[in-house]
Amino acid sequence: MNVLIALDDSPVSARAAHEATRLFAHADTEFLVINVATLITPWVAMAPYGMIAPLRVDPRWTEPDYNADADLMARANALGVPNPEVVTDIGDPVTLICKAAEDHDVDVIVVGSHDKSALRKLLDPSIADGIVHHTHRPVLVVSGQPSDHL
Repeated sequence: MNVLIALDDSPVSARAAHEATRLFAHADTEFLVINVATLITPWVAMAPYGMIAPLRVDPRWTEPDYNADADLMARANALGVPNPEVVTDIGDPVTLICKAAEDHDVDVIVVGSHDKSALRKLLDPSIADGIVHHTHRPVLVVSGQPSDHL
């Protein structure tokens, strides 16, 4: 079995990685861990209630000595993902995660889902929702809140 885990620095992403390893860690399971950075788009829009600008960026990705692959490998190892292959990229997370799933022929994509307000969803669309709607592969969406029976 091939499992793709979308991993960033958020607690919900760490929970998704934990659930993926708990549910799918078998002797024949291979884990692919991906992190996609979204760079700031240089635009600002005026709106009736103020200015709108992009919200997501990880400034470490622009540092010349930053090794995204090594950082992702360290995070995956710290979360207990066994022998992961790592992929890092810059661009649209939905597109690149779905492309990685196809390129690596994964059996399931595991992604965390943040609880966002309606306004925040307009400014910062859900990556989990985008993946669900842009792939034919099964997607396990892990919420940020642990259930009582885990």
